Amino acid sequence: MSSVSSATSSTSTLKTTSLLEDKSSNLSGNQCMPNEETADLASVDGGVQAWTFVLCSFILEALVWGFPFSYGVFQQWYLSNPPFEGASEAMINSIGTVTLAIQYMEGIVLAFVFQRFPHWLRPIMIGGLVVCVISMLISSFATQVWHLILLQGVVYGTAAGCLYMPVIFWLSEWFVVRRSLASAFIFSGGGFGGAVFPVAADFLLQRVGFRWTIRAIALTVGILGGLAILGVKPRLPIPPASSRQTAPPLDFSFLKSPVFISVAITVFMQGLAYFPVSIYIPTYAVALGYSRLSGTLALTIFNLACVVGQMACGYYCDLGPYTHVMLFSGMLSSILVFALWGFAHSLALIFVFVTLFGIISGGFSAIWTPAAAEVHAIQPFTPFAFFCAAKGLAAVFGPFIAAALHHDCNDCISASQGKHGWGGYGFTRA
Repeated sequence: MSSVSSATSSTSTLKTTSLLEDKSSNLSGNQCMPNEETADLASVDGGVQAWTFVLCSFILEALVWGFPFSYGVFQQWYLSNPPFEGASEAMINSIGTVTLAIQYMEGIVLAFVFQRFPHWLRPIMIGGLVVCVISMLISSFATQVWHLILLQGVVYGTAAGCLYMPVIFWLSEWFVVRRSLASAFIFSGGGFGGAVFPVAADFLLQRVGFRWTIRAIALTVGILGGLAILGVKPRLPIPPASSRQTAPPLDFSFLKSPVFISVAITVFMQGLAYFPVSIYIPTYAVALGYSRLSGTLALTIFNLACVVGQMACGYYCDLGPYTHVMLFSGMLSSILVFALWGFAHSLALIFVFVTLFGIISGGFSAIWTPAAAEVHAIQPFTPFAFFCAAKGLAAVFGPFIAAALHHDCNDCISASQGKHGWGGYGFTRA
């Protein structure tokens, strides 16, 4: 009986995979494909080409998101070193906020472009990489905060989204059954970049200053990004524009789906809590009297923990309901902030907090791909783009709310908020 059941299960999986492959073909604008071309396609859910796509996408993720995810280190530097030390905390904070918001939110526009003009994706990626490097290089000559907001925020954020979003568009062609695991591996690149960039940036900032640090980052992004683009490509051939049929219009009927609405709201609320932690952990460590390096290490540990959480949650989402991850991540993240961060008056407790919070909250993004596929199986990129937009809104409001609540003062510890109390150090109202 077990062998019969196994054979039946395998047959069902193959049928499901075949059906979803057909849907992926429709998503990419390849409605008609000769059988001889189909036979030459690379395998789905495995094989050298599929995992090369994942590895190269991981590298792009690390490069594109590593800089904004490590922005807490740059924020601390800008606030205390020329030529930006006189600027307000809100203005400095807006640089990283604008970068994240644009990278997350521009996916809605790109969804329309990719659907209508799939042959533009490769030129868009290359152009995005070139603009990323140029904007970073020019920003190294900045003398005012608005220069950084424009170049590192608006221009870099827009170009980085163009460089990275084709990965999400092509992911559904390469992976079906193991899509959550593959996407979690790719998304963990952001956590990896967010762990490496702070350490490297802090090292360079202390030795060569802000300007050459930015130039070194631009050079790294240009070289590694150029190599990674070579392995990020579609699985399905894109026919010439002259022979391609008209792509089906984008379907937005999913916007009325209760599942989509609930997931989008949850993504937004989770982002409101996630970004202030990632941005203010270095500031919090310094407020306690620890060195700048300690704050950088706290941010590094946090981002590495996010990698672990994304991999674990992505693996689970391929096996069980993604709603379990939503519930588990949301509830435990809230409990950790109230029960642990408020009492973290030592460096050891800070490290414990960022490790646990990173694992539990960082894994939340693993639900995006299965939720998008459930909401719209034929065009999963579109609801995914809206989930990105929801987190982009959170990237705008969360840090600004945190900046308004934060007291940058030396005497913010009352008797009830001392070494044995909850909060303090400018992070609670005395």
